[in-house]
Amino acid sequence: ALATSDEALDARSLQLRGLHSVWQSQGVLTMLRQTLHQCALPARWLQESGGERRLTNFLHLAELLQDASAQLDGEHALIRWLHEQMQAGRPTGDEQIVRLESDADLVKVVTVHKSKGLEYPVVCLPFACSFREVTRQSTGFVYLADTQGQRTLHLRLDDAALAQADHERQREDLRLLYVALTRARHALWLGFAALKVGRGAQCCTHQSAMGYLLSGGAALEAGEWLAPLQQLAQGQSEIVLHAAAPEVPRSRLAARAQPAPLQAQAAYAGVFERRWGIGSFSQLVRPATAAGTALAATQALRPADDEQGWAAPTPESAREPVPVAAPLSERPQGWMDDLFAPLAPAPDAAWHRFPRGALAGNFLHDQLEWLAGEGFALQGTPALAERLRRRCERAGHGERADDVLQWLGAVVQTPLPEVGVPLQALERLLPEMEFWLPAQRLRAAEVDALCRAHLLPGLERPALPERELRGMLMGFADLVFEHGGRYWVLDYKSNHLGAQGGAYTPQALDAAMAAHRYDVQAALYLLALHRLLRARLGGAYEPAQHLGGALYFFLRGIDGPVQGVHHVPPPLALLAALDALLGAAEDGA
Repeated sequence: ALATSDEALDARSLQLRGLHSVWQSQGVLTMLRQTLHQCALPARWLQESGGERRLTNFLHLAELLQDASAQLDGEHALIRWLHEQMQAGRPTGDEQIVRLESDADLVKVVTVHKSKGLEYPVVCLPFACSFREVTRQSTGFVYLADTQGQRTLHLRLDDAALAQADHERQREDLRLLYVALTRARHALWLGFAALKVGRGAQCCTHQSAMGYLLSGGAALEAGEWLAPLQQLAQGQSEIVLHAAAPEVPRSRLAARAQPAPLQAQAAYAGVFERRWGIGSFSQLVRPATAAGTALAATQALRPADDEQGWAAPTPESAREPVPVAAPLSERPQGWMDDLFAPLAPAPDAAWHRFPRGALAGNFLHDQLEWLAGEGFALQGTPALAERLRRRCERAGHGERADDVLQWLGAVVQTPLPEVGVPLQALERLLPEMEFWLPAQRLRAAEVDALCRAHLLPGLERPALPERELRGMLMGFADLVFEHGGRYWVLDYKSNHLGAQGGAYTPQALDAAMAAHRYDVQAALYLLALHRLLRARLGGAYEPAQHLGGALYFFLRGIDGPVQGVHHVPPPLALLAALDALLGAAEDGA
């Protein structure tokens, strides 16, 4: 439905903008829970096999993201964190599903066998001297290797077989001890003790792997193990010996120690701005709508063309009344002839017959962004043209691939007024330049007044809605390029102003710029470029010399009087006023 209905697409866009606002003001957990209810996901999932598990995973994931967001700076950082967790979690994805709560801050107890090939920041081996001697009581058979390495089963356990089996046990314990000792990255804590078996008086620590390393297999009494330990640590500043604290005897009637009372929780007295948010040109010019009127808002916000702009909705008093059909008996003779008249011929140029709408406009922007990365070298490069054809097929425009090739081929060859060269001749360019402008208290009415005074003076345009932005103003400029020592910002527009190139006159382009408030967009883009040049060129930056201005390329007007290009000269007074309004940043945009 979104691919075929502009109303559905606008309604979903409005819903997503609302959820994004909830994310910014109340956190990712609240946003995801509202997404569940607004999209009726629980009812849909619980009807499917495994739906309960899926819903539980979603809720656990929302909690994980909320915890992670407290340690990260911004939405993009949280998205990157989630992507990294997904990439790192692929080998153990099933374990992540069963237990979603993060155990990164907990003590992990694993066997030495399972720790092979792994690394831990800190490793604790509290039972480094433990071992399991091979005796007749512990096993009824053993496998022993002969001189050729062939292992055979022995059911008659004489003293020689038991001694050989215990020797092999000790060798395996040594291999495992090596694994355990080499798992730590920063620190290793090892517990060593003189062991006795049962009620025996003899110390048997020498039979363990750790005891064998210290004594070479020689039996030592409990008090004699300190000397080899001190010899091991001698001259090694990384090894520190700590004697275990003496064990405190306990009786069954010993009183349980009472924990010290906790101090009263300190009251949080910090002040933070709840209205802080991230805005854009679209949010700045879009009319404010009341909650619960999504459909009405969608109809009012729907632009008259395929671009994300805004034109003032027609007042009720200015709308033409819907004519009432006359009865058949009162209609003139031959009134049906017009129904069977031949249809008007389709426009000849590919850019005039290409579909209109938001999806078509996004498709064209995507292709031009990709071509910018290829230097716009579409002409004379068959391989690039073939790749563009495949991109059209993947986007669902395979039947229009020839029209797209013809259209974009003409676009990259069209000389840009004021610049003098086409896109394909540009050498230094930056597609989709992202910018962030800090805005402490940016009032839309003040921006509106400045743009009316400096851009398209005297031309009527819809007023910006009453809105105040506190936070950051961000955006993406379609293309920034340098030519002849001057820097320009260019924005593609696929608006439909008429079925022929003659409709794209300078007056028509001015009217479109004003109706959709592209003048505000141009001012913000030029301010971002102005700050970037000021930061990168430093004292050598001269706005009158280096700043070329903004070009709005109406793609359907390339055969028009001005090739569909509207030039916005650099309004230096406007940029200075906007710079002061936003709060000039010494470090640029």
